[in-house]
Amino acid sequence: MIKKGQLVRWNDSKGYGFIRCEVQGSEQATQDIFMHMSALEPMARRPLVGDTIYFQIEAQADGKQRAFAARIEGSEIGTDGNKRRKAAIKPVKPQKPIKGVLYRIAIMLVVLAIASFVYNKTIAAMTANTANTALPVISNAVAADDSQISQAFKQQLSGIQVQSSGIVSRILADDNKGSRHQRFIIKLNNGQTLLIAHNIDLAPKINGLKEGDTVSFYGQYEYNDRGGVVHWTHHDPNGRHVGGWLKHQGKTYQ
Repeated sequence: MIKKGQLVRWNDSKGYGFIRCEVQGSEQATQDIFMHMSALEPMARRPLVGDTIYFQIEAQADGKQRAFAARIEGSEIGTDGNKRRKAAIKPVKPQKPIKGVLYRIAIMLVVLAIASFVYNKTIAAMTANTANTALPVISNAVAADDSQISQAFKQQLSGIQVQSSGIVSRILADDNKGSRHQRFIIKLNNGQTLLIAHNIDLAPKINGLKEGDTVSFYGQYEYNDRGGVVHWTHHDPNGRHVGGWLKHQGKTYQ
């Protein structure tokens, strides 16, 4: 069921906030629903307090409610160099959803083709060279990922799947508001810093993490002016989002 509410709190650096809406069956009672940035369909701008939000509600495994399939009233889809389908909760003509699905499938095939090319090129180089020359090949692969993250930061892009590794430069207190997140800052090879926000309601926490440790990650990049945030470093129990992970000292957390 599509609901309508007002965004009453929003933390842009962390990428989440709360929507206030009426309780079903009551014209006076209200409730605040948690909304993460990933719940929003592609918008021309980031949400602001006071925005009217159309959304649906889902219950999490722990019984808490959160918004999904959300959109900002009056906000059109932005163009950031990548064509993206128009977010719409209202009914549309039958052919538009089909075109949107076909377009996303085409994009996915292109991404898979690029990933396959990089993988095959790396394997071929490792096979042709000795063990001593294999290390620069791996280093180049990481640098390419850092370049993608750097480009996303420069162009202020969000919602991009990224993979790389870095050195832990600072460990922050866990964020226990709404869904709990383990938070720490890593520094990439190119000097850029990233905030890692790892949902510990859906994935194990990295215990014993220290500054100076190396952490590899795969997740969704969100822009902010301090280098960006990487979240969705875990599986999606609802199967609607690409699963991510963290790797620390040979152990995978997802």
